This record gives sequence, structure tokens and C-alpha cells, in this order.
Amino acid sequence: MTVTGRSLGSAVLLALSAAALGCGGGSKESEFADDAPDAGTLPPPQPTASVPPPDAGLPPVAVPTTSPCDGVQSLAMTTMFQGRASAEAPRMQPEGAPVCSVVPEGQTASGQTFMLQPGNCYTFLAQALPTVTEVDLQLEIDLNAGGQPGLAAFNLKPVLAVDSDTGPTAAIGAKQSCYQWPFPLPATAKLVVKARTGSGPVAAQAYSRKK
Repeated sequence: MTVTGRSLGSAVLLALSAAALGCGGGSKESEFADDAPDAGTLPPPQPTASVPPPDAGLPPVAVPTTSPCDGVQSLAMTTMFQGRASAEAPRMQPEGAPVCSVVPEGQTASGQTFMLQPGNCYTFLAQALPTVTEVDLQLEIDLNAGGQPGLAAFNLKPVLAVDSDTGPTAAIGAKQSCYQWPFPLPATAKLVVKARTGSGPVAAQAYSRKK
């Protein structure tokens, strides 16, 4: 083969190679996009109304309670009873200890029980310090006390007597009108004193003597 023929053959091969590269060559597109499509800007969060905390309400109001008198109050009451006893409970002796309590308005305090004896005269006094302007006193039979089954036949009411006074002092059976237990059997009783108007110390004392 001549030089010219060789050159022609080489040129043909080069042309065929170039054609083959033109058909199948070039860079292959990526399976995944280089840049993700723009999804847009997220909307700003919607404002939410703030929910106030549940209302806990007002703090509970303390309920007044009954409490015993202190030493100063007890001494003041005892002195008052001693001053009244000579005129309102003449020739009588105290029956047990007085009841003395600090009570809210409309509340009561009860004293220790004592025995109502046939043939005795009784006077019952009640007193309040100035913060109570109206005090009530009543004598009650203690139907829950044992040892008096015979009294059930008399169908007694719990309240035996009440005072008719107004103001910070009260009395049952005062002076010459002493209270007398009308039944032949002794009975267990107690004094109940009430602060009708005002709050503060109230007290009651029983006195007795033989007829």
C-alpha cells in the first residue's frame, strides 16, 4: 500500500471514531437534580391567643372559732361575778367553776355539767366583756348524761329556763326569785351562754343554796 492509501485509511478511521463519539458520548445527566426545586418560603407561624391560667379564686376566709378565755379575761369575769353575786345571788355559793369563752357573734359556749338537786335554790348569772353588747343565757338538761333514767318518764325538754334580760349581763332566778328544780330526782344540767350581738369573751356561773 502506498503512503497515500495509508493516510486515507487513517483519515477514514479517525472520521468513524469521531462519529461514534458524537452519538454515544457526552456527559450523562445526573439521576438526581443538582438543586432541589424551590418549595417556597414557609409561612410565618400564626399568632395564638395566650390562655390565662385558671383563676384560683380568693383565698379561703378563716372561720372564727370558739376559744377559752385567757387569764386576764377569766379574772375580769370572776371579779364581775363576785360584784353581782351579793345582790343577785344572796347567801349562795358558786356551783362549780364558771364557763368563760371567747366566741364569735351568734355562737355559744357550754359550761361543765352540774347536778340540779331537789330542795335547792339556784341562780345563774352571765356576763360579757364590752365587745359583746347582748348576751343570752339558758339552762339546759343534759339528756345524754347517764344515771337519770327515771327522768325519761317526765318527757323533759332540753331547755329548762332562759333569761329575759337585755344587754351584756343576764340572769336566771336572780335575787328572791331563785330557780327550783321541781322533780324528786336529781338531774344533770349545764349552762349555755351565747354572744347574740358582738364577738368576744362571755361567761356564766351557777350559784346554789338550800331552801
